[in-house]
Amino acid sequence: MALEGTLKDFSLADIFQLIGLQRKTGVLTLRGKDDTVTVTFLDGKVVAADSLNRRLETRLGSVLIKSGLLTQEQLNRALEIQKETLQRLGFILTHYGIISADALKQAIQLQILQIVYRLFRWKDGDYHFSQETTIEYDRDNVVPITAESILMEGARMIDEWPIIEKRIRSYDMVFRKKLTDQEIVVVGADEADEVDFDETPAARRKKAAAGADKIRISQEEKFIYDTVDGTMTVGDIVEVSRLAEFDTNKALYELLTRDLIEEVRGQSAAAVVEAAAPVDETEVAETPVPLPLVALLTIVAVVSLATSFRNPLNRFAPLGRPLSAIGATRKAISLQRIETIGRGIEKYNGVNGKLPEKVTDLAPYYVTASTLSDPWGTPYTYRQQADRYNVIGFAPDRKVDTELILLRAIDVGAAPPPPPKNGERGIELVPE
Repeated sequence: MALEGTLKDFSLADIFQLIGLQRKTGVLTLRGKDDTVTVTFLDGKVVAADSLNRRLETRLGSVLIKSGLLTQEQLNRALEIQKETLQRLGFILTHYGIISADALKQAIQLQILQIVYRLFRWKDGDYHFSQETTIEYDRDNVVPITAESILMEGARMIDEWPIIEKRIRSYDMVFRKKLTDQEIVVVGADEADEVDFDETPAARRKKAAAGADKIRISQEEKFIYDTVDGTMTVGDIVEVSRLAEFDTNKALYELLTRDLIEEVRGQSAAAVVEAAAPVDETEVAETPVPLPLVALLTIVAVVSLATSFRNPLNRFAPLGRPLSAIGATRKAISLQRIETIGRGIEKYNGVNGKLPEKVTDLAPYYVTASTLSDPWGTPYTYRQQADRYNVIGFAPDRKVDTELILLRAIDVGAAPPPPPKNGERGIELVPE
């Protein structure tokens, strides 16, 4: 079956419906302006999905950390084992008994659906379906998903996203909690107050003042409400949230329309973070970090990791003051952003035949501007030499974090390396 064209001529819903009805097996490739996504079908059912910019294996670790099933130290060690063995991350985690097989299946399923659902927001792009007689996928951990169920959820998202985006205008927005005289009660999803998308905000406020002394919200909305702290951007909350991207945005929309949260106006997210925890920026921005010192710190970090545990994945010795759950998740996000910057540097080198002079040269074509700062609002430090580069990350107190240092040799002027396979290319802590 030859199926190719543009999404302007043939919608994603039509493509999924056709593949599902004809029970086709093969790979659907969609290329947009900012990403390339592949969706694998078996007899018309989705069994795999991957994104060039948001690799499923890379995101899997984040999801497990968000769910409290995995610590950052365990993930780091698992990635080291993966580099040595080239085994799937999920296999390593279940083999050492860190997570259960059921937890792994749920996390992989969630990641596949998030990648697919994000496609429904694409307004343009090219698609091509390659029909195959057999396909490879993770048969042990993936339950095939019918195209019909995806289409039903996709239709709901298509209807509600434009309404949500009228109030959640940007992922750089910052919200804080509002004082309220009404009691906030956590109830089951079926009992929570539903927001009528056709009702105006003024009508909702009038209804709330008409006698309701309690505001009933779901457990998921309460999680998002507790996450809102006046410093995190919407993008940060999406990354930290255990919910899907759409459900996180919808929860923020509902909290906003009920006057439980409000936008922090008049300052950037970085300024909000700085105001909340003032620090002398010259300590970060103006103090150079010599590469020999970076190498020494890196070696110390590796030796520390190598001697701090007995089991290959758990029993890690505590490394300083333990982070909170959100703090640990932010560190995981920072680790991913540093690796994204590294890939952006290598792409820049391949296109321009040289390393970028400043890390800001990467935005917006190689990485997004928000990637250049950590979740605490501190810009990453970038250094370059003739044949190598390094990216330095920081702890919440804006001091160099030796676990967030990327130091990598590079062939200046060479083509960028291919995308990582199965997440085996992680942060390289050992100097080249």
